Amino acid sequence: MSARLRFMTTCTSLLVLCMLGLARAGTGDPPTPPAKSEAEFLVAPQGGAFEVPVHAGAVCILSFPEKLAPLALASSPDFEVKAWGDDGVAVRAHHDKVAAATLALATATKQIKVNVTLRVVPKTAAALTMVRFKPASAEEAFDAQVEAAVNARLAPIEAELAKARSNLDEQVRSLADGLIAERLLTRNEIVRIEAHERNDDHVIVHVRRGQLLGDDGYLVFEIENRSGAAFRLASVRVLDGKREVSGPARLVSSAIDRDASMIGVVAAGSTARGIVVVRSVSRVLGKPLALELAGPKGEGKIRLDRGLVLR
Repeated sequence: MSARLRFMTTCTSLLVLCMLGLARAGTGDPPTPPAKSEAEFLVAPQGGAFEVPVHAGAVCILSFPEKLAPLALASSPDFEVKAWGDDGVAVRAHHDKVAAATLALATATKQIKVNVTLRVVPKTAAALTMVRFKPASAEEAFDAQVEAAVNARLAPIEAELAKARSNLDEQVRSLADGLIAERLLTRNEIVRIEAHERNDDHVIVHVRRGQLLGDDGYLVFEIENRSGAAFRLASVRVLDGKREVSGPARLVSSAIDRDASMIGVVAAGSTARGIVVVRSVSRVLGKPLALELAGPKGEGKIRLDRGLVLR
């Protein structure tokens, strides 16, 4: 994904969250910027200007791919500038109250010419301790500058987006907990059931318990696999006559299937427990129900339709 496209996508996501009232810019503590210590700048043939954030008292090395010209021009005495070998410069701000300073540098062959703005930033902000300058074509240098500018704009937006997503997770959890609490107060009953059925592959389904919780019901079932092969569960349906009244189904099993479309897998010789939601359970109370379980494309289908009643 290009830098421009990533910028547009992030802005769109943040806008949606803001419309939902989940992202509140300007509230709470500001996000802590990620630690940053190294950077690489591409320099066009005509030279370039770059900004380097540094921490007061910390040494930052400006590194070049070839020997530097002996003359380096600095605009501020508040920065200590020393040679670092013959192809680098070490800079250090004496304290955190200094104004920005500029440093003009060039390599001996004039292949690289840069004007570096040194800016002291707070300890909580990202800063650099190593900067590498490399020669590049004008097009490569321009693309690198565009990407750096986009990343600079994206950083606070992505931080706010991450915070909004975190708040969203918390709100969803709180909402779910609240709904469960309300349902428990409205209705919470256990229904004893004894219903069993098997298919021709010796896979047996046992339903021994139902649960009435608020407006919905739940059927708790076990799949006992006595066959010699794994049973892959692809669908679970609860039927009131020909009308399907089931919601989501889950299976707890030690076996894992890489196919995300499967509900779960019951290994040969093992038993797994599952549950399926019965929607608007008041409409089917006292009625005979049917439970259908099947593998991919309906394989190994088991239909249990005797003794399955929620009261």
